[in-house]
Amino acid sequence: MIATTLEATTAARLQLVATRLMRMIRRHGAAGLSPSQVSALVTVEEGEPMRISTLATLEMLGAPAATRVVASLEEIGLLTRGADPDDGRAWRVALTSAGHDTLATLRAARSLGIEQRLATLTAAERRLLERSLPILEKLGRDA
Repeated sequence: MIATTLEATTAARLQLVATRLMRMIRRHGAAGLSPSQVSALVTVEEGEPMRISTLATLEMLGAPAATRVVASLEEIGLLTRGADPDDGRAWRVALTSAGHDTLATLRAARSLGIEQRLATLTAAERRLLERSLPILEKLGRDA
């Protein structure tokens, strides 16, 4: 399908806004983690325990890259790995208490920056943004 000029313009604007928002969010505390590590922690939290292969699929990573991310998070005590009871050849990962605490701290720091930006919007703009969130969430997950 060939994008219309309007679709191409919308896509370009969305990409620019997303990039700017991510820069702003990253400035507000990364807890010493890479964006890949943070993303993996959030994904595991949403579906824990989960197989590393599931994490790789959801994060759009190859199996070796997902294994490296898991190993790095396991090494610093944020993830734990255990055998999959349904398949002894597979591993499942879950957040440790420290992993949950790290995500809570990270969210609080990052939310503060977003909350400050949201405070600059009118009430009508905030309601419109809130109504748009399911669509943005769908774009972020349906890859």
